[in-house]
Amino acid sequence: MFLLFSPATLLAEADSLEQASSVRSVALPGMSAYTGVGLSVGLGGGIFSPIEDCDCMGSWQAQLEYFYSPRLSGGLEARFFGGNLDRDVMLIYQRYIMNVRFHIPLDNFDIFMSPFLGFETTDFSAFRKQVLDRKQEAAQKQLLWWQRGLADSLDVDTVDVEVEDEHCQKAFTMDGFTVGSAIGMGYNLSRYFALTGLVQVEYNFSDDVILNIVPGVAFNLREIWPWAKRTLLSNWISFEIGGQRNFNRDVKGWSNTFFLGLQLGA
Repeated sequence: MFLLFSPATLLAEADSLEQASSVRSVALPGMSAYTGVGLSVGLGGGIFSPIEDCDCMGSWQAQLEYFYSPRLSGGLEARFFGGNLDRDVMLIYQRYIMNVRFHIPLDNFDIFMSPFLGFETTDFSAFRKQVLDRKQEAAQKQLLWWQRGLADSLDVDTVDVEVEDEHCQKAFTMDGFTVGSAIGMGYNLSRYFALTGLVQVEYNFSDDVILNIVPGVAFNLREIWPWAKRTLLSNWISFEIGGQRNFNRDVKGWSNTFFLGLQLGA
């Protein structure tokens, strides 16, 4: 019991409160924030609306970032897409990214440049082939015996199976590894609100170039939550709208992402 109220414990708590109150935070894109020290954790979810040929899917993201110095941080990011991409295919698509950020902090403003390495785990072309095979098998069973014999003797496929939404397959069939760079910024308009933005270009080893543009707004929850003000270095709620465009694969149109996220810094 004495240890809970010992001078060393009270001094450590006082130092922690002093550090939390003195650190300045700036909201950043991707459910992150600039503090210059400590650890940042972000969690969020939303809707991913692919190109016009595809259906909307759910999307979830987790982000972890550590500040090695006021001008250097590194982190990990995981993003998951799940749902019915079209009427034939249910997809779970995962992306993992490692990044390094070089920060230029100013008063109420931070800009960073970030090279990164990514990895994608899902190629749904195999799933689509399974769907095609099942459709062909089901259609063959519906043929009369003499129609099946004629098809076999001619060695042709008499079953017309439509594979829809080729652009969806092109947009999500990637080779695994991605390299790229990003420029992002955050600007605190006031104690409570901030603007964020990100421009990201990446190259996937399937010879695909992807452009992402992500503007957003954030609210400083720490300013109105006493516990967060005492305990956390930063605490933001953010809303982001992202636009994604694929090049080199004949994928037409922009995909859009709508994300609501929560960030905590300690």
